[in-house]
Amino acid sequence: MSQYYLPFFLTFVLSAAITPFVRHWAKKKKLQDLPSPRKIHHKPIPRLGGVAIFLAFFLAIIFYLIFAPEKLIFVNSKILGIDKNLFGVLLGALVLVAAGIYDDIKGLKPFTKFLFQLSAAVIVVAFGIKIWWLSNPLGSQIILGNLSPVFVIIWILLVINVTNWLDGLDGLAVGVSGIAAIVLFFLSLAPTVSQPATALLCILLSGSALGFLPYNFNPAKIFLGDSGSMFLGYMIAIFAIISGGKIATASLILGIPIFDAIWVILRRLINKKAPWQADKKHLHHRFLSAGFNQKQVVILLYFIAATLGIISLYSGSIGKFYAMIGLFLLMILLAIILIIFERIKNAKQNA
Repeated sequence: MSQYYLPFFLTFVLSAAITPFVRHWAKKKKLQDLPSPRKIHHKPIPRLGGVAIFLAFFLAIIFYLIFAPEKLIFVNSKILGIDKNLFGVLLGALVLVAAGIYDDIKGLKPFTKFLFQLSAAVIVVAFGIKIWWLSNPLGSQIILGNLSPVFVIIWILLVINVTNWLDGLDGLAVGVSGIAAIVLFFLSLAPTVSQPATALLCILLSGSALGFLPYNFNPAKIFLGDSGSMFLGYMIAIFAIISGGKIATASLILGIPIFDAIWVILRRLINKKAPWQADKKHLHHRFLSAGFNQKQVVILLYFIAATLGIISLYSGSIGKFYAMIGLFLLMILLAIILIIFERIKNAKQNA
């Protein structure tokens, strides 16, 4: 385990060191997220924070490719001296981060952004990332066969957008992504999985995210931007696949934002609105409307994500299935409690 202290420290320090320069540059170029009725911050905040996370992660990968390339081998088939799977992951990440940077600076239409997300997912599949089967808590394995590429693409798109939508409160997406990466790190080292290369990538990403977190935690000095939230979601989605196909583990850690995203999409469709039309109706916004502050909400959601992550590490397929049912019931209970709190708050204000 001690061999992973250095990579974590490396990306943590890199991310913490690069972020102030990105923030200064974004302020100088006036690349700031301005207040608006659908946003909760009240002053301009520099964005493009995802650039710092990506650079810290990417520079660390280059370091290991130069000095310890044997630590980043997945299929032992190389392109330009880089493992084929890793090459595809990095190429997809470059496409996605470039699109996110352009979106943070100029703005992209939702469909155009989706096409870039789809391109990144297709690149990953083209370079050999696949999943052959899924665990079935009620019986035998679910063999994907020829449906593997379709499933991988859908999964990556889902997690990218869930993480993107999660980035609604200071530090929320970064912290939850860091927790997810740490859980998948431990999972990758489990004897039944034994993926040291995946574990290294997970710990590098967690260091990059947590090194950025002090600047992004409330009150945020810099925002992730789409470049950061999409990159984090993309990497978490891939880690869940290459760490032994642990889709259920990642789904459990990201359970609340996944259920929230499904509910928000259904509500928008019922109200005849586009699914991508932004509003302030996500679960974390509901907490704020009920009277909680940002720090309280973020810490609570950190705690839930970490608890679910620990449960997933010590549970089999059936245990994760029951945990997912429990999480669904928790979401219903939270919704009821928040509605009650919101009505009490509104009644006091009206009085």
